[in-house]
Amino acid sequence: MTNNIEELNTCSSPTIKSVAISLYPNPTSDYFQINGIVGTALVSISDLHCRVLLKKQINENEKISVDSLPKGVFIVKISTANQIVEKKLVKKIES
Repeated sequence: MTNNIEELNTCSSPTIKSVAISLYPNPTSDYFQINGIVGTALVSISDLHCRVLLKKQINENEKISVDSLPKGVFIVKISTANQIVEKKLVKKIES
C-alpha cells in the first residue's frame, strides 16, 4: 500500500501518518517526549495485544514516564485537535 495510512497492526481505525510528529528518545528506558504537537494532546500507550497501559492528557514538551512499563514494543496513540497519529515506541533496559 503506498498511501498515507499507517501500516501498523493497530487496535483502532487507520490513522494518518505524520512526519511532523515524532517520539524521542526512541528507544527509551525511562521517559519520552513528543515532538510536533502544539498545545495539548491525549496520549495512550498500548501493548501489542491492544491493552491500554497508560492514558493521559499532556502539554507540548511534557516528558512521559515509562518507568512502570516492561521492556518491549508499544503503540503510542496521539490525539490532537487536528489529527490522530500512532507511533511505535521501544522501551529498553538501561545498560
